[in-house]
Amino acid sequence: MRKFLLWTFILGLFFTLHGLAIAEDEKKDEVIKLDEIVVTATRTEKDVDSAPGSVTVITNKDIKRQKINSLDEAVKYEAGVYARHTKGLSDSMPRVQLRGLYGQNRTLVLLDGQPLNEGYTGSVDWNTIGTENVERIEIIRGPSSALYGGNAMGGVINIITKTPKKFYANAKSGYGRSDTYHDDTYRYSINLGDRFMDKLSIDLGFEREETNGYPTSLVTRSIKSGTGTLSGGYGTTNTSGDPKWVVGDKGDNTAKRWNIHVKTEYDLTDTGSLTFNFQKGLHRYDYDDPHTYLRDENGNPAFSGKVDIGGGQYASVKPSNYVYYSGMGEKETSNYSLAYKEIFGPVVFNGKAGYQKRDSWWTAAKPSSTQSYDDAKGELSDSDTYSWFTDLQASLPLGGKHLLTFGLYFRYDDFESDQYNISFFRDEDSKTEKTIITKGNDRFYAAYLQDEWDIIDKLTLFTGVRFDYWEAFDGKSGNVGDVEKFSEPDDTSVSPKAAVVFKPLADTIVKGSVGKAFRAPTIYELYRTWTGSHATYHSNPDLDPETLWNYEIGVDQYIFSRRLKLSATYFHTDIDDLIYSYYKGRDKYQENAGEAEIDGIELGISAKPVDWLRVWGNYTYNDSEITKHDRKPEVEGKNIANMPLRTANLGAEVRYRWITASLAGQYMGKIYKSELNDDVHDVYNGYTQKYWLWDTKLSVAPVKNFEVSFSVENLFDREYYESYVGRERSYFMEVSLKW
Repeated sequence: MRKFLLWTFILGLFFTLHGLAIAEDEKKDEVIKLDEIVVTATRTEKDVDSAPGSVTVITNKDIKRQKINSLDEAVKYEAGVYARHTKGLSDSMPRVQLRGLYGQNRTLVLLDGQPLNEGYTGSVDWNTIGTENVERIEIIRGPSSALYGGNAMGGVINIITKTPKKFYANAKSGYGRSDTYHDDTYRYSINLGDRFMDKLSIDLGFEREETNGYPTSLVTRSIKSGTGTLSGGYGTTNTSGDPKWVVGDKGDNTAKRWNIHVKTEYDLTDTGSLTFNFQKGLHRYDYDDPHTYLRDENGNPAFSGKVDIGGGQYASVKPSNYVYYSGMGEKETSNYSLAYKEIFGPVVFNGKAGYQKRDSWWTAAKPSSTQSYDDAKGELSDSDTYSWFTDLQASLPLGGKHLLTFGLYFRYDDFESDQYNISFFRDEDSKTEKTIITKGNDRFYAAYLQDEWDIIDKLTLFTGVRFDYWEAFDGKSGNVGDVEKFSEPDDTSVSPKAAVVFKPLADTIVKGSVGKAFRAPTIYELYRTWTGSHATYHSNPDLDPETLWNYEIGVDQYIFSRRLKLSATYFHTDIDDLIYSYYKGRDKYQENAGEAEIDGIELGISAKPVDWLRVWGNYTYNDSEITKHDRKPEVEGKNIANMPLRTANLGAEVRYRWITASLAGQYMGKIYKSELNDDVHDVYNGYTQKYWLWDTKLSVAPVKNFEVSFSVENLFDREYYESYVGRERSYFMEVSLKW
C-alpha cells in the first residue's frame, strides 16, 4: 500500500506539471536558457537537463552566498544530502551521505575526477580541501557504480576547481565568535591566477582558519543512593534512558586547518591539454583545560568528591573523569593528479593518474584514578595511508545516434598503523612502547562501457556496465609479539545501469533509471581491531562486498518562462549483504548480516519571480528499513541508524545593486543512534529530534574590488545535539579585496 501511494503521488504530480507545461509551451521563445554543464553523470559534457538521473550543480557564486567552515557544508542544503559536521571546524570526521545510505564510504567524492575517499575507511578529509579555488560542485544522486565502481552506492560528488582564463587575485580576512563561549575564530586566504601566452593557466592559493572552540563533550556520571558535599551540575539521561548527572565538560574543543593548492593547465595542441593539480591540507583538533560545574562548601571549583543532587542521591567524580578518552589529533593529506585530454579524429581521450597520501595521528587519555588533564597517560595511534589510481577513458560517436564511452581503471591502497602507550596524552612524542600493529592493502581493476543512444529527438537512452575485480591482501593486526595474519579475500562485481531522459515538451524533463551498485569492504572493516571509550571494535576479514539495486523516476518542470522550476523524484533501493554492526556487551562486531530497503522522495522548488530575488526549497523523505539481520533479528523492521527520516531546506537570496543577502534554514527530522531505534532523544551522545537551524549572510560591495560580509550561524540560538553539543549562535565578519 505504501509503495502504491508513493507511485500514485509521483505520477499525479507529473501529470499536473505536464498540464502546466502545455499552457507554457507557446512561450518557449521567451525561455531563459540554462548553461549549466555537468560532466560527472556520463563522464562526458551534458547540460543538466539532458543528463540522466537527479543532478545538481553548485556554482562558485552559490558557495560565496553562505559562510562555510569546510567544503562539505556547501552541499548541505541540497535534496537527498545529509552533511554531518557537528562541531564546526573542530569536527575531525565530517561526512556527506546521499540517498539515506549511512557512511561516507557509500558516497564517492572526486576532486577533478580524482577519488578522495581514502583507502583505509573510505572517509574524506573535508577539512583539508580548499574552498576558495572551487569552480563548481556536481552532485549525482543514485548508484553510479556502472561508471565509477565502489563507494558510489549513494551517488557521486565531483569538486571541480578553477582554470583561469585571465588574471585575477583576491585576499580575504575574517573574524568571528559566539554568544556565550567567545570562541574566537580567525580566517584568511589569498588566491591568484592567470593565463600566459594563451596556452598556460596557473591557479594557486593558500587559506587558513583556526578557532578557540567551545565545549563539545560533556562529562556525565552515574547516580547512586547517598549524600555528598559538592553542589552544581544538572540531571540528564544517556541514550538508553539511565539517569546521569552532568558534572562538567572536557574543555573548549580547539581546531585549525590550512590548505595550499596549485593547478596548472597547458594547451599542448588546439584540442589537447595537460593538467597538473596539487592540494595539501592539514586539520588539527585539541581540547583546552576541562571545566567543572561543581562547587565545594566554600564555593570553589571542585573536580573530585561526591555531588549531593537531592532526594538521597549523589554522583561521585574524580579528576580523571574530565579527561578520559579526551585527546588531540592531526590529519595531513596530500593529493597529486595529472590529467591528459586530446581529440584524435572522432575519439575524445581523457587520461588521469593520481596519488594520495594521508598522515594522521590521534591521542586518547587513559588516566589512572588520580591523574588529571596535566599528567594523564594515554595512547597514540599513528597511521599512514597511500593510494594510487589510473583512469583511461575514450568517447567515440557511432553513426550519429550513438556516443560510446569506455575505459579502464586501476586503484591500489596501502595502510599501516602503529599504536603506542604514551606517558602524557598531550604529547604525541612521549612514546613508551608499541602495543598494536595493523597493516593491509587492496587493489581494484575495472573496465566500463556506456552507450548514449538518441532514439528520437526527445528521447535518449543510456546503458552501461562495469566489471570490477577487487582483492585485499597482506592483512595483519594484533598486539606486538602476537600479530595475526588474515585471509586474503577477493571478489568480482558486475554493475549494470540503464537510464532514460524524455523531453515531451521543451520545459518538461522525465528521467528514469534502474541500476546496480556495490561497495567492497574497507581495510578498516577487514583488518582493524581496537578498543575505544565505549566498546572494542572487531574486524572481520571474511566480509563480502555490499550490493544494491535502485529504481527511480523523476520529473523536472519549468514554467513561467523558466522562472519557476519544480522537481520530484521517487526511488526504491534494495540492499543485500549489508555490512551492519551489532553489540555483544562491550564488543562491537560487523558482518554481512543484513538486507535493507529504502523508499525515498525528493521534492524541490526554485523560483525567481524578479531578477533580484530567488527563493528555493526542498524536502527529502527516506523511509529505510532493515528487512533481514541474521545475527540480530530484533532489528528487523527498524530504520537504518544515524540517518534522518526527513529533512527540509528553505532559503531566499536577494541581489540588489551592491548588496547580496541570503537566509537558509534546515529542518532535521528523526534520527536513531541505536540499531533498535529505542534510544532517548535530545540528550548528549544522541540526537535532537525535529528542529530547524537558520543561517544568514549579508555582503556589501560599495566600491569596486572591495566587499565586506557579515554572517550568523544558528540565527535563533537553537540548542541541539548531534552526538556532541551543537554550536550556539555565532557571528563572522569578513573583508575581501579583489583585483
